[in-house]
Amino acid sequence: MVRSIAFIGDPLRPTGQGNPGGTDRATQWLFNALKRPVQLACGLPVELVTAGNFGLAERLAAARAPADSALYWAARYDALPQDDPLLPPIVDQLAGRFCIGAELPPYMIALLTACGIPWIDIRVHPIRFLDDLLFAVRAGDRATQAALLGESLHEAEVITVAGLVEAMCQYIADAAIPSNTLLVIGQRPMDSSQIVNGRFFGAGAHAAKIAAICAHYRALLLKPHPLPDEVPGLLAIAAGQPNLAGVMADNVYRLLALPEIAAVLTVNSSVAYEAPYFAKRVHTLAPLPIRLGWHGDAPTPDIHASIRDAVLTGDFWRLVLAPHTGVTPPDGMRLPPKPNRLRIARDGFWNYQQIDTDRIPGGR
Repeated sequence: MVRSIAFIGDPLRPTGQGNPGGTDRATQWLFNALKRPVQLACGLPVELVTAGNFGLAERLAAARAPADSALYWAARYDALPQDDPLLPPIVDQLAGRFCIGAELPPYMIALLTACGIPWIDIRVHPIRFLDDLLFAVRAGDRATQAALLGESLHEAEVITVAGLVEAMCQYIADAAIPSNTLLVIGQRPMDSSQIVNGRFFGAGAHAAKIAAICAHYRALLLKPHPLPDEVPGLLAIAAGQPNLAGVMADNVYRLLALPEIAAVLTVNSSVAYEAPYFAKRVHTLAPLPIRLGWHGDAPTPDIHASIRDAVLTGDFWRLVLAPHTGVTPPDGMRLPPKPNRLRIARDGFWNYQQIDTDRIPGGR
């Protein structure tokens, strides 16, 4: 039985300036959004744990210079060495607690599992064109994992909504690009998704593969990430191909809706999860960060269930916490429907706001 609940992210991830606390903002958001229904479910103390509030930040600052912090993080992302001096303070801080993780990294999942510390991982779902954001949720407890799949969306809903998005996006704009076009999707660097075998992905080593993929299509369109900075190399290599047709700042869903777009090429952007629902072929250069699960899927340990805003309810947390502590009686509470509740709360619209029916796009 656990004595308290701890919200934690990735304590080793640095900020853009190389200091500890790279996931503090996202973890704080999750803590603020969920602490009340969690406490309603179990009555236990609920706390936010960051590298700065149990002395880990000072240890990290002593162990790595800001300029080296990203490489230090990447080298330990998959697994911490057994003699790593950071292990004891992390374990001491989390022992006897249930951990709610904001995008738990592999080294944290391995550590919590090895120490018998129960956990659940919650992250923003990579499919973002539905009526609201989803959560991707994975539990360490096998029975809970099975229950999460029972709470998941049916994938048929995603397929159906993709059809409506495609219908609208084609209706409001005509294509001006060649058929059999490849859309090359940019990504931001220094993200956890870019860590492969202990180091950050670089497209330079894949130049021949990128050129071969590009040559398979009649034309290329580059779609830079809407925020500054890109994964080094991919767009630059694609920009040097002879069939480059241009650079697009257009909405990604309008582009995916176009029949002239035959495929996408990306390192491992969330667009790689979305594009198949628009009948696009997907080329990736690195493994996708997570495996998605839908209603009726087998509850394998590595799968992330696709959950709506049920995570905001006490009954969801009663289900999750029941194997580990006493819980209060179910109350059946569900929030009344509200458009874009999670998008607004997370300030996470990405490209969606340009196609949302609450925002009238430019007409024909």
